[in-house]
Amino acid sequence: MNFTSDFSSTEQWFLAIFLILYLIFLGRIFWIARRLGTSAGSSVLKFLLRGVYFSLLLLALLNPSFGELKGTIKAQGKDILLLIDISKSMDATDIQPSRIEKAKFEINRFVNHFNKERIGLIVFSEDALLLSPLTFDINAINYLVPKINTDLLPEGGTNFTPALELALDRFSKAKAKTQSKVIVLVSDGENFGTDNKALLTKIRRKGINFFTVGVGTTDGITIREGKSFKKDKDGNIVVTKLETASLKKLAAETKGNYLEIKSVSESMNELIMGVENIETQLIDERQIDVIANKYFYFLIIALFLLGIDVFFTVRTFQL
Repeated sequence: MNFTSDFSSTEQWFLAIFLILYLIFLGRIFWIARRLGTSAGSSVLKFLLRGVYFSLLLLALLNPSFGELKGTIKAQGKDILLLIDISKSMDATDIQPSRIEKAKFEINRFVNHFNKERIGLIVFSEDALLLSPLTFDINAINYLVPKINTDLLPEGGTNFTPALELALDRFSKAKAKTQSKVIVLVSDGENFGTDNKALLTKIRRKGINFFTVGVGTTDGITIREGKSFKKDKDGNIVVTKLETASLKKLAAETKGNYLEIKSVSESMNELIMGVENIETQLIDERQIDVIANKYFYFLIIALFLLGIDVFFTVRTFQL
């Protein structure tokens, strides 16, 4: 028999003192009965009855466990891959303090909200880089997010395709094949890559939940580069703006959702609610042996004996 509650040395001392007092009181019953010239049988029976149900109540409080039961453990959750655009246009300051810094701030809020899920990080511009595979280690993700900047990859335009291909590859290597899968792509939408319709169709058919998150404004802004402004190959000053059309197209072709990061601090709440509403799927189910808690047996017997004590009276002398 095992006990869920601890029985410390202090409690053992109290029990020993109680047993000593119990025996002293039992002896006193015989002494009083002898002085009164009567039998102590009924009084002793009542006293022993109280001792038995008191002991049973004590055992019930200690949560005795014996025998084994079969239990089922079910694990459920989501796999979330965050794809973050780190092209130079993400340094634009039409969203303060900049597109990339605002995105990192909101991503940090998102990650901390879903701290029980597996999360991975991918950054991309013209190429893609896996910063973190899918992991439950939220501290590692929180360590990496502030270090994201537009210098992590060679300078180039934005291309969604490498990031999406890398995301599909990571999902295919995940051990939990049945887990709900989510892609969150954060970008200003300036895509200079080739058509990726076949890739988006594959994402949709695999049942991956897709969210595109736009960051920036449609009014556009120049990008500072040192003491001047960024220029194109013809020497013209580049004006970067949020290209909603490309991001909405990604969402439409994957049957996903398009959202925007705005200047307000709660701009990611819609994304958080959207991901929360995705039904979690079963990751694993296992049968385990569970020790059966049987405190109620002792409690029922104790209450039964307590009832007998209430209706059973001793008339010889009062205890």
